[in-house]
Amino acid sequence: MSKINLYDIDMLRNINEIRVWELAQIFFQKHSEYCTCRECILDTVAITLNRIRPHYQISEDDYSEAKNKVADEEILETLKLAADKVKKHPHHL
Repeated sequence: MSKINLYDIDMLRNINEIRVWELAQIFFQKHSEYCTCRECILDTVAITLNRIRPHYQISEDDYSEAKNKVADEEILETLKLAADKVKKHPHHL
């Protein structure tokens, strides 16, 4: 019997994805100059996730190691760059 079950892939989580979503909420609350429609938020988060390093874990319990690899400030700066890009070329028009 194999020790690896291909269905265990559901246990893998990119902790930085969770962090980006949390910080995106704060970012869009503070920056009313950006569109907060569904498409613009999803585009901004997708661009941000593509630009920062992923950090995969099998548990969401401890973010400390992920925070050491990509700081909140770096994520917020990347969110701003992504939001600027989306603002220039929105998909909702």
